[in-house]
Amino acid sequence: MLKRIAVLSENEQFHREAAAVAAAAGAQTVPVSGASDMPAGVSAIVADAGKAAAAIEGALALEDWNAEILVLLTDALDCREDFLPGSSRRVMDHATRFAQAASLDPEDQFTLERAALVRDIGKIRVGNEILLKKGLLTYDEWRLIHHHPRLGADIVAKTTTLQDTADIVAMHHESWDGDGYPDGIEGEAIPRMARMMKIIDVYCAMTSPRHYRQGHATHGEATEFLRSEQGKHFDPDLVMYSSTPKLDTPGHSRRPSEIKE
Repeated sequence: MLKRIAVLSENEQFHREAAAVAAAAGAQTVPVSGASDMPAGVSAIVADAGKAAAAIEGALALEDWNAEILVLLTDALDCREDFLPGSSRRVMDHATRFAQAASLDPEDQFTLERAALVRDIGKIRVGNEILLKKGLLTYDEWRLIHHHPRLGADIVAKTTTLQDTADIVAMHHESWDGDGYPDGIEGEAIPRMARMMKIIDVYCAMTSPRHYRQGHATHGEATEFLRSEQGKHFDPDLVMYSSTPKLDTPGHSRRPSEIKE
């Protein structure tokens, strides 16, 4: 996952050195003029201390700590639904591959990766008796579950570090043809990165074990299904990026027609 470090300095040489050191470590620097100028997702800031390398090294350590806290949160959410440990991290890894295949700029990749981790955080407001129910859901129960993207967007929009993910979280279950949820938005009215997350999320759901079914699809079966739904569930111009290198998962294969999102 990319990291973002704020740099508070009027020294252009310091900016260049800090950016070079950060880039070598897979991070991004963002110039800021003060606290009011702080971009979303930043949890570390460095000022001109003379030695850019030392300043960036300290900031990266803090970024690593904050990233671990975010991953710990998502691991806890995965465990609640009895998903395999690291399931959300796997979605984030696929988001990284997708972002690179689609040539997203670092800022958008940064947002997409973190959105992948918290995409379903709204489920925290859905009770276990509904979320983990084995039998058929009632109409009201389906409505509540289908509202979880909006619940999640409300949660992340109130934070300073995740507010840039709110639109993706809110609309990553919307479909290109308008048959998605929670609002039935269609086509380009859905933000582009939410359309990406839709593809990423469905791919990872199909190729991962779930408590409500036996087995899962292979990489080839999942990508074939995504291509079959171009222009229907998925943006027809984005599905091509789903054929990035597969992420290994244990278990047995299952036909795409038997798998629900």
